[in-house]
This record gives sequence, structure tokens and C-alpha cells, in this order.
Amino acid sequence: MASAGARIVSIDFWRGFALLTIFINHIPGHVLSAYTFRNFGVSDAAELFVLLAGVSAAFAYVRPFEPGRRLRIGARIVTRAFNLYVAHLALVMVAVAIIGGFVVETGDTRVLGWYHLDLITEAPVEALVGIALLTFQPAYLNILPLYVSLLLLAPVLVMLARRSLALALGVSATIYLIAQFAHLGPPVWPGAGRWYFNPLAWQLLFTIGLAIGVALDRGGVRVARRSLDILAPLYLLAALVWAQLDFPLSLEVWPLPAFMWDFDKSSLDLPRILHILALAYCAARLPLERWLRATRAATPLILIGRHALPVFCFGTVLSLGAQVVRPAFDGAVSFDLLIVGIGFSLQWLLAWALEWQKGGRTADAHASGERAATSQPFAPRA
Repeated sequence: MASAGARIVSIDFWRGFALLTIFINHIPGHVLSAYTFRNFGVSDAAELFVLLAGVSAAFAYVRPFEPGRRLRIGARIVTRAFNLYVAHLALVMVAVAIIGGFVVETGDTRVLGWYHLDLITEAPVEALVGIALLTFQPAYLNILPLYVSLLLLAPVLVMLARRSLALALGVSATIYLIAQFAHLGPPVWPGAGRWYFNPLAWQLLFTIGLAIGVALDRGGVRVARRSLDILAPLYLLAALVWAQLDFPLSLEVWPLPAFMWDFDKSSLDLPRILHILALAYCAARLPLERWLRATRAATPLILIGRHALPVFCFGTVLSLGAQVVRPAFDGAVSFDLLIVGIGFSLQWLLAWALEWQKGGRTADAHASGERAATSQPFAPRA
């Protein structure tokens, strides 16, 4: 565990790991997609990303959310949500340009249907309104709308967490259960159905991450129990076997509701939550923080995780480009490896450049402060 006030580099590492995994998984048929951890259990990088988003939100917002500053911190959270909203709109436009350019070049309009972009040609006005309202989400571009929704809910969750973690988790679990039993979720428009990631369900995982972050910020999470040391690995092992057998049997358990035994990702069914929490628990039992601080080998992933939003947007653009180009190489393994090598290197370079720029701004701020302290033209004379 890092000392109080120190950045926990393992969180950045796992966030970078999640972003690299998402990049690979967003290229259907990629040779490495069969080896990402979604194939060895019932959760994937989306759950990891949202859990870590909650942890990061706790570090950023819970402690400053005190009387006299609540309005300012709440405005900061909403501003962050707006920035993500703008990033999503820009990402959609770039995706339309990439896919649309491919259609113009090849004349293959089937691609529009694969990405749910055929609505833009069938009902352009409605599609544009839906993009602005976040009710129309092209394929592979539905994580940021979820994150925007979670951040808009975050001020309430942060306020509850400041008062009591049990209260925050209780309210969040109640929202989750109501959404599951009443089948509630934001609608898709134009079209039918609900969002791919139902924020009323996914907010529970975000809140669990928030609670973990608060506990870490207050000195650590003391949940190690002999029973958990046994149950968590056993659950992971059972999920691994089940996944490797390609889910051979229906686990329908009447009269329990489906969310308690099914594996639906959109509504974040309970087995998926338990799986990512079991993974997090087992990872937390490792001395990973000490390992990461003792080596530079993980620096690229740590930097990528530290600048998650721009890297995620850039990685999404790269994955869409790879999807368009990859069929021309007939799924060659060498080309798949080249995609990952180039994609990861470019994302690392972006993260490095952002870190370098951030360091320059910090140095300039310190220099300006020193000059202001040594040169005071309006100081009173003795």
C-alpha cells in the first residue's frame, strides 16, 4: 500500500491494462482477443474500467466534498461529465468519418449496418438528434455515455459516501434492484430497446468502486478473511471452467430472477459483479504496488492509465481504423500482431506526451510562484 497522499500506481496500471484490453476486444476476430480475460470468466474490461472509475472518483471528489465546497465540487463533477459528453460527440463524428470514408471508397454499404450507422442514411435528422441526446449510440461507442451518466449521478453518491459508505451502497443497491425488477433503463431512439450499458444497473459497480476508494483514502481496505481467500479463487476457477466449456448448460434457477444467475452484460447481472470483485480481491492480495514501484517495465501501462480519457478516445479511433483495414489482410496473424504493436505504441506515445506536457505546466507554475514570491512590485516600503 502506498503512503497517505501518494498516488497508487497499481490503479493506473490496471486502468491501462483495461484500456489495452478494450482496444484488442474492439477489433473483432483479432488473434489476441481469444486470450483477453473475458474468455476466462464472466466479466471483462468494461467492469474493470467502471470499478476503477469509482475508485478514482473517490480520490478526486469525496474528501474535498465538505461543507462550504460542495457546490464547487459538484460543479467540477458536472463539468467533467460535460467534457466527456463533448469527447463522445467528437468520437462519434470521427467514427462516422472513418466508416463513411470506407463506404464511399468501396461502395460496401453493409458496413453501416454493422456499426448501426445505417440510421444516419435512413433518418438523418432523427439520428443526429439521437446522437446529441445520447439515445443513439453506434457500436463500440457506448462506454462514454455510460460514464457521463455515472458522473451526473456521482454528486449524490459522493454526498452519501461522505455521510456513510453503508448508506451510499444501500441506496445504490436499491436503484439496482428497482432497475432489475422493473426492467428500467434509458431508451434507445431512434429505434427500440434500451442502452447497451444500463447506467441504472452499472452505477452499483461504480458505487462499490467509490466505497473502495474512500476506504483506501482513509488508510486501507481491511477485508482479508480466510473465507474470502478460499471463496474468491474458487469462484474464479468455477467461472474459468464454465467459460472454457462455452457455458454448456442453462443455469436458470427458478424462482430466482434472471439477474441473480444470468450473465447479461447490459444489465450487469450479479455473477458479473461477483466475478470482477473476486478478481479485484485476489489482485489486491498480491504485492503488486511494491512490484510496480520497483520496476520500470510497467511504466507504459501506468502512463496510459493515468491519461485514460484521451487514450481511450485515441484507442477507439485506432481500433475502428484497424477494423476497416484488417479484412484486406485476411486475418493474417502477423498483421494482427502489427496492429497491437503499433496501436499500443501510439497510445503510449500519446500518454507520454500528455505526461511531459503536464510536467512542463507544473514546472512553469512553480517558476511563476517563485518569481511572484521574490519580486513584489507593490510591496509596501519600510
